[in-house]
Amino acid sequence: MSIARRLASECSDAFEMQTDDAKRQLTPRQKLALARRAVVPESILATDDNEINNAFLSRHGISATNIRSSGLLPLGLRHRGVADATALRTLGFDAIDLNDASFCASSISAFGADDVTRSFILTAGDAVAIAGSTAVMQLGVTAQKLLEACAGAPVQAKSVVQQMEPRGGALRGVDVRVILDSGLRAQTLCALGYSADSLREQTTMCTDRELRLLGF
Repeated sequence: MSIARRLASECSDAFEMQTDDAKRQLTPRQKLALARRAVVPESILATDDNEINNAFLSRHGISATNIRSSGLLPLGLRHRGVADATALRTLGFDAIDLNDASFCASSISAFGADDVTRSFILTAGDAVAIAGSTAVMQLGVTAQKLLEACAGAPVQAKSVVQQMEPRGGALRGVDVRVILDSGLRAQTLCALGYSADSLREQTTMCTDRELRLLGF
């Protein structure tokens, strides 16, 4: 199955899951999973479902791991008072979670791709976390956006490019100055499959001067 077809199938399944997630009350088992090591079982089981909201999660220090294990997805969390993607991240979720196609699709349904991108792709580590994943396609994140997050971080920038496909052809449309700002240089770029000619062909603003600065 192609990546595009697999992604479409996963997103369809995710939509059904997140719709149900948003409407259903938590089962006793879900409550226990949500409150594990944070709230005593007797207390969480006696708590009304409508009281389990963003304020409750924050007040009791409910971890993102517990939220995931309970089966709650972002759309369901939005219905429980999580207002935006920043609030979702405040609960402890990060870019790694976006590699789960269901979680990513639910995040987009709840808050929109732009808000999720702004809130979850903040650092070079975030860029590494989603580079080459289905989340890139789901969010519509460009190679330039990922490399902009890697300014001054050549190790992470290398990891980002290393995960992008096709090898040696994934920098189309990237401003070469963003590559320069990341700290990537000729030796690393060549090892990743990029020559001076391929950079000149794929990237924008790429003149002899920029190529010299890159070390070609």
